[in-house]
Amino acid sequence: MVLSYYLYSYPYKLLWIVADKIRKTKEVAFYCADPLDYEMFLPISKFLPNIKIIAKNKKTIEYLRKKNIQYAKMPSFPNVVIMARHMPYKFPVKKIIKIGFDHGLYQFKRWTAANNYNDFNIYFVSSDDQVETAKKLGIKTTKAIGYPKLDNAFNGLYDEKYLSDIKIKCKIDESKKTILFTSTWDVAGLSAIDKWVNNLDQLSAEYNILVTVHTWAKLKYKDYLRQNDKITFIGEHNTTPYLMISDLLIGDYSSIIGEFCAFDKPIITFKVPESERTIPEIIKLIKNISLQISSFDELTSAIKECIKDPDEKSEERKKANKLLFYKLDGEAGKRAALEIQNFF
Repeated sequence: MVLSYYLYSYPYKLLWIVADKIRKTKEVAFYCADPLDYEMFLPISKFLPNIKIIAKNKKTIEYLRKKNIQYAKMPSFPNVVIMARHMPYKFPVKKIIKIGFDHGLYQFKRWTAANNYNDFNIYFVSSDDQVETAKKLGIKTTKAIGYPKLDNAFNGLYDEKYLSDIKIKCKIDESKKTILFTSTWDVAGLSAIDKWVNNLDQLSAEYNILVTVHTWAKLKYKDYLRQNDKITFIGEHNTTPYLMISDLLIGDYSSIIGEFCAFDKPIITFKVPESERTIPEIIKLIKNISLQISSFDELTSAIKECIKDPDEKSEERKKANKLLFYKLDGEAGKRAALEIQNFF
């Protein structure tokens, strides 16, 4: 441990003891490092009353303020802390129950060091396959509960009326197919955004075009997409309704590919180079569930092929869903909440 940790941890431990003695009830908190974390936590938090929100930074504070959500800042001294980041060291007291969960689906990115997960009392993942992989890496705290982010798609909350309103908001022309473009973070050649970002106008006359990109995508891309009035740029963290209204997804190495797979609809992906950031099993999975292309010139014919035969890769997608998801029943958040309540 570095010196700064000890300078922080010893005063924190003393203050936590004082706070624990004077409070009348146990305090449960969610450490919110990013607005995306809050959106991911919502399907869990609705089953957990009186959760304190701890905002990490100005970006998160601004987001919470806009939503009129009360928050606290660090230092904070809960009995139970939940988070979507590997930051249990922020709460350096053994008596604090620490609960973690992935802020993305499955393991599209590599597992980090085992202690980053073992420092939690329990760490939620999306599938049993992840649990088995974790065990091989010496990670002992994982628990498969499913993927709460997709709960509203399978519990009936996002019904026909809700989706109809989303289509009106996006000005969807029902006579056209709807295509959702997505891209991962543009690092190590994993993003294909440069292959399509300037070419969307070629498709907008024939299709409804929706676009979502990684939160860390370059600002120049985001600004350009926001200003393009021939498409709908999705600036929200909750992309699930947009997956549901889309007929086809076009991506690269983004975990949204896995989310879209849950709906068993056709996927096209741009091939990405293998690197230290890629995982061979994920490269293979994406190849199996999608029609892969190398350039934008191949896209028009690929789209037509997918529309003509949307079930071509259906069996592969169903196999992938068994790896990616514990269950697609709309109750992942409830399962996570029950596990959390067992610690109280």
